[in-house]
Amino acid sequence: MINFFRKIRQNLLLEGKIRKYVKYAFGEIVLVMVGILLALQVTNWNNQRLERLREQAILKNLQIDFQNNIANLETASASFEAAYQASVDLLEIIKGDQQINPEEVEHLVDIIVNKTMSYDLITGSINEIFNTGSLNLIQDSVLKKQISNWSFYYSDTEDDIVIYRDYLFSFLVPSLTEKIRMRNMSVPDFFEEDLDLPPIPKSEFQVNYEQTIRTFEFENEVYNNALNYMYVLNSYKVFQNYLTETLTLIDKNIH
Repeated sequence: MINFFRKIRQNLLLEGKIRKYVKYAFGEIVLVMVGILLALQVTNWNNQRLERLREQAILKNLQIDFQNNIANLETASASFEAAYQASVDLLEIIKGDQQINPEEVEHLVDIIVNKTMSYDLITGSINEIFNTGSLNLIQDSVLKKQISNWSFYYSDTEDDIVIYRDYLFSFLVPSLTEKIRMRNMSVPDFFEEDLDLPPIPKSEFQVNYEQTIRTFEFENEVYNNALNYMYVLNSYKVFQNYLTETLTLIDKNIH
Protein backbone atom coordinates (compact mmCIF):
# COMPACT_ATOMS: atom_id res chain seq x y z
CA MET A 1 0.00 0.00 0.00
CA ILE A 2 2.85 2.38 0.84
CA ASN A 3 4.41 1.75 -2.54
CA PHE A 4 1.13 2.50 -4.18
CA PHE A 5 0.85 5.93 -2.56
CA ARG A 6 4.50 6.54 -3.27
CA LYS A 7 3.93 5.93 -6.97
CA ILE A 8 0.94 8.23 -6.95
CA ARG A 9 3.01 10.94 -5.32
CA GLN A 10 5.80 10.45 -7.87
CA ASN A 11 3.28 10.68 -10.72
CA LEU A 12 1.84 13.89 -9.32
CA LEU A 13 5.27 15.36 -8.98
CA LEU A 14 6.06 14.35 -12.56
CA GLU A 15 2.82 15.85 -13.82
CA GLY A 16 3.63 19.05 -11.94
CA LYS A 17 7.03 19.24 -13.58
CA ILE A 18 5.47 18.63 -16.96
CA ARG A 19 2.96 21.41 -16.36
CA LYS A 20 5.73 23.77 -15.31
CA TYR A 21 7.76 22.81 -18.38
CA VAL A 22 4.77 23.31 -20.67
CA LYS A 23 4.10 26.71 -19.11
CA TYR A 24 7.76 27.63 -19.45
CA ALA A 25 7.88 26.45 -23.07
CA PHE A 26 4.67 28.29 -23.87
CA GLY A 27 6.07 31.44 -22.29
CA GLU A 28 9.24 31.11 -24.35
CA ILE A 29 7.18 30.70 -27.52
CA VAL A 30 5.12 33.76 -26.66
CA LEU A 31 8.28 35.78 -26.04
CA VAL A 32 9.76 34.65 -29.36
CA MET A 33 6.55 35.53 -31.21
CA VAL A 34 6.39 38.93 -29.54
CA GLY A 35 10.02 39.51 -30.48
CA ILE A 36 9.33 38.54 -34.09
CA LEU A 37 6.26 40.77 -34.25
CA LEU A 38 8.19 43.68 -32.78
CA ALA A 39 11.02 43.12 -35.24
CA LEU A 40 8.55 43.02 -38.13
CA GLN A 41 6.88 46.16 -36.82
CA VAL A 42 10.21 47.97 -36.59
CA THR A 43 11.17 46.78 -40.08
CA ASN A 44 7.80 47.86 -41.45
CA TRP A 45 8.07 51.24 -39.75
CA ASN A 46 11.58 51.71 -41.09
CA ASN A 47 10.49 50.74 -44.62
CA GLN A 48 7.61 53.21 -44.45
CA ARG A 49 9.98 55.91 -43.22
CA LEU A 50 12.35 55.21 -46.11
CA GLU A 51 9.44 55.25 -48.58
CA ARG A 52 8.28 58.63 -47.26
CA LEU A 53 11.80 60.01 -47.58
CA ARG A 54 11.96 58.64 -51.12
CA GLU A 55 8.54 60.13 -51.88
CA GLN A 56 9.67 63.55 -50.66
CA ALA A 57 12.82 63.36 -52.78
CA ILE A 58 10.72 62.49 -55.85
CA LEU A 59 8.27 65.31 -55.18
CA LYS A 60 11.05 67.88 -54.73
CA ASN A 61 12.63 66.84 -58.03
CA LEU A 62 9.25 67.05 -59.72
CA GLN A 63 8.67 70.47 -58.17
CA ILE A 64 11.87 71.87 -59.69
CA ASP A 65 11.23 70.28 -63.11
CA PHE A 66 7.62 71.45 -63.25
CA GLN A 67 8.56 74.99 -62.26
CA ASN A 68 11.14 75.10 -65.05
CA ASN A 69 8.75 73.49 -67.53
CA ILE A 70 6.07 76.09 -66.82
CA ALA A 71 8.61 78.88 -67.38
CA ASN A 72 9.85 77.26 -70.61
CA LEU A 73 6.31 76.78 -71.84
CA GLU A 74 5.44 80.41 -71.15
CA THR A 75 8.47 81.53 -73.18
CA ALA A 76 7.61 79.22 -76.07
CA SER A 77 3.96 80.29 -75.97
CA ALA A 78 4.94 83.97 -76.14
CA SER A 79 7.01 83.31 -79.26
CA PHE A 80 4.07 81.56 -80.95
CA GLU A 81 1.77 84.42 -80.02
CA ALA A 82 4.22 86.79 -81.73
CA ALA A 83 4.35 84.54 -84.80
CA TYR A 84 0.56 84.36 -84.90
CA GLN A 85 0.27 88.14 -84.68
CA ALA A 86 2.87 88.50 -87.45
CA SER A 87 0.76 86.16 -89.59
CA VAL A 88 -2.33 88.29 -88.96
CA ASP A 89 -0.39 91.44 -89.90
CA LEU A 90 0.92 89.79 -93.06
CA LEU A 91 -2.59 88.71 -94.04
CA GLU A 92 -3.69 92.34 -93.70
CA ILE A 93 -0.89 93.42 -96.03
CA ILE A 94 -1.80 90.68 -98.52
CA LYS A 95 -5.44 91.75 -98.75
CA GLY A 96 -4.66 95.49 -98.76
CA ASP A 97 -4.24 97.80 -101.72
CA GLN A 98 -1.55 100.12 -100.37
CA GLN A 99 2.05 100.00 -101.50
CA ILE A 100 3.97 97.26 -99.72
CA ASN A 101 7.03 98.01 -97.63
CA PRO A 102 9.50 95.18 -98.43
CA GLU A 103 11.34 95.55 -95.11
CA GLU A 104 8.07 95.19 -93.20
CA VAL A 105 7.14 92.03 -95.10
CA GLU A 106 10.57 90.52 -94.58
CA HIS A 107 10.43 91.38 -90.88
CA LEU A 108 7.02 89.70 -90.47
CA VAL A 109 8.10 86.60 -92.39
CA ASP A 110 11.22 86.44 -90.24
CA ILE A 111 9.05 86.30 -87.09
CA ILE A 112 6.78 83.68 -88.67
CA VAL A 113 9.60 81.38 -89.77
CA ASN A 114 12.50 81.95 -87.40
CA LYS A 115 11.25 83.28 -84.08
CA THR A 116 9.10 80.48 -82.72
CA MET A 117 10.77 78.60 -79.89
CA SER A 118 10.51 74.98 -78.85
CA TYR A 119 9.30 74.32 -75.32
CA ASP A 120 12.25 72.07 -74.33
CA LEU A 121 10.57 70.20 -71.48
CA ILE A 122 12.66 68.71 -68.68
CA THR A 123 11.50 65.11 -68.31
CA GLY A 124 14.21 63.51 -66.15
CA SER A 125 12.22 63.17 -62.92
CA ILE A 126 8.95 62.18 -64.58
CA ASN A 127 10.72 59.55 -66.70
CA GLU A 128 12.41 58.13 -63.61
CA ILE A 129 9.04 57.75 -61.92
CA PHE A 130 7.60 55.73 -64.80
CA ASN A 131 10.77 53.73 -65.49
CA THR A 132 11.30 52.66 -61.87
CA GLY A 133 7.66 52.22 -60.83
CA SER A 134 8.06 54.93 -58.21
CA LEU A 135 4.58 56.28 -58.85
CA ASN A 136 3.27 53.91 -56.17
CA LEU A 137 5.34 55.72 -53.57
CA ILE A 138 3.13 58.80 -53.90
CA GLN A 139 0.38 58.62 -51.28
CA ASP A 140 -1.92 61.35 -52.61
CA SER A 141 -4.26 59.50 -55.00
CA VAL A 142 -5.24 62.72 -56.78
CA LEU A 143 -1.61 63.65 -57.41
CA LYS A 144 -0.83 60.09 -58.46
CA LYS A 145 -3.61 60.17 -61.07
CA GLN A 146 -2.51 63.61 -62.24
CA ILE A 147 1.06 62.43 -62.79
CA SER A 148 -0.16 59.31 -64.61
CA ASN A 149 -1.85 61.62 -67.16
CA TRP A 150 1.51 63.13 -68.18
CA SER A 151 1.86 61.05 -71.34
CA PHE A 152 -1.55 62.13 -72.63
CA TYR A 153 -0.89 65.85 -72.31
CA TYR A 154 2.69 65.56 -73.51
CA SER A 155 1.78 63.50 -76.59
CA ASP A 156 -1.18 65.72 -77.47
CA THR A 157 1.05 68.79 -77.44
CA GLU A 158 3.75 67.02 -79.45
CA ASP A 159 1.22 66.04 -82.13
CA ASP A 160 0.28 69.68 -82.76
CA ILE A 161 3.95 70.67 -82.86
CA VAL A 162 4.66 68.01 -85.49
CA ILE A 163 1.73 69.20 -87.64
CA TYR A 164 2.91 72.81 -87.39
CA ARG A 165 6.51 71.96 -88.30
CA ASP A 166 5.53 69.71 -91.19
CA TYR A 167 3.35 72.38 -92.75
CA LEU A 168 5.85 75.20 -92.15
CA PHE A 169 8.85 73.45 -93.68
CA SER A 170 7.06 71.32 -96.27
CA PHE A 171 4.69 73.95 -97.71
CA LEU A 172 5.13 77.49 -96.45
CA VAL A 173 8.92 77.84 -96.56
CA PRO A 174 9.22 76.35 -100.09
CA SER A 175 6.53 78.79 -101.19
CA LEU A 176 8.36 81.70 -99.57
CA THR A 177 11.52 80.96 -101.54
CA GLU A 178 9.67 82.05 -104.67
CA LYS A 179 8.10 85.16 -103.15
CA ILE A 180 10.28 86.68 -100.42
CA ARG A 181 13.90 87.76 -100.21
CA MET A 182 14.63 85.36 -97.37
CA ARG A 183 18.28 86.33 -97.45
CA ASN A 184 17.26 89.70 -96.04
CA MET A 185 15.77 88.21 -92.91
CA SER A 186 17.79 88.29 -89.70
CA VAL A 187 19.81 85.34 -88.47
CA PRO A 188 17.77 83.10 -86.11
CA ASP A 189 18.23 83.91 -82.43
CA PHE A 190 19.22 80.40 -81.41
CA PHE A 191 22.66 80.59 -83.04
CA GLU A 192 25.52 81.09 -80.61
CA GLU A 193 26.94 84.60 -80.56
CA ASP A 194 30.54 83.40 -80.54
CA LEU A 195 30.42 81.44 -83.81
CA ASP A 196 32.59 84.20 -85.27
CA LEU A 197 31.16 83.79 -88.79
CA PRO A 198 31.11 86.61 -91.34
CA PRO A 199 27.64 88.14 -91.84
CA ILE A 200 25.67 87.29 -94.98
CA PRO A 201 25.19 90.39 -97.16
CA LYS A 202 21.65 91.44 -98.02
CA SER A 203 20.08 90.45 -101.32
CA GLU A 204 20.17 93.02 -104.11
CA PHE A 205 17.35 91.45 -106.10
CA GLN A 206 14.40 93.73 -106.67
CA VAL A 207 11.12 91.99 -105.94
CA ASN A 208 7.64 93.29 -106.66
CA TYR A 209 5.83 92.10 -103.53
CA GLU A 210 2.51 93.34 -104.89
CA GLN A 211 2.79 90.54 -107.45
CA THR A 212 4.50 87.81 -105.41
CA ILE A 213 2.49 87.84 -102.19
CA ARG A 214 -0.87 89.34 -103.13
CA THR A 215 -2.25 86.08 -104.42
CA PHE A 216 -5.14 83.88 -103.38
CA GLU A 217 -2.85 80.86 -102.95
CA PHE A 218 -0.34 82.65 -100.73
CA GLU A 219 -3.09 84.11 -98.57
CA ASN A 220 -4.38 80.59 -97.95
CA GLU A 221 -0.88 79.34 -97.10
CA VAL A 222 -0.32 82.08 -94.54
CA TYR A 223 -3.81 81.58 -93.13
CA ASN A 224 -3.36 77.81 -92.73
CA ASN A 225 -0.04 78.40 -91.02
CA ALA A 226 -1.72 80.88 -88.65
CA LEU A 227 -4.30 78.20 -87.82
CA ASN A 228 -1.47 75.82 -86.93
CA TYR A 229 -0.16 78.45 -84.53
CA MET A 230 -3.62 78.59 -82.96
CA TYR A 231 -3.62 74.82 -82.45
CA VAL A 232 -0.16 74.95 -80.88
CA LEU A 233 -1.14 77.84 -78.60
CA ASN A 234 -4.26 75.98 -77.51
CA SER A 235 -2.20 72.85 -76.73
CA TYR A 236 0.32 74.96 -74.85
CA LYS A 237 -2.50 76.48 -72.80
CA VAL A 238 -3.97 73.07 -71.94
CA PHE A 239 -0.54 71.67 -71.10
CA GLN A 240 0.36 74.71 -69.01
CA ASN A 241 -2.87 74.34 -67.02
CA TYR A 242 -2.02 70.69 -66.43
CA LEU A 243 1.50 71.56 -65.26
CA THR A 244 0.22 74.32 -62.98
CA GLU A 245 -2.46 72.11 -61.41
CA THR A 246 0.03 69.30 -60.88
CA LEU A 247 2.59 71.65 -59.37
CA THR A 248 -0.03 72.91 -56.90
CA LEU A 249 -0.66 69.33 -55.77
CA ILE A 250 3.08 68.66 -55.55
CA ASP A 251 3.55 71.74 -53.35
CA LYS A 252 0.79 70.58 -51.00
CA ASN A 253 2.44 67.17 -50.56
CA ILE A 254 5.95 68.42 -49.79
CA HIS A 255 6.62 68.53 -46.04
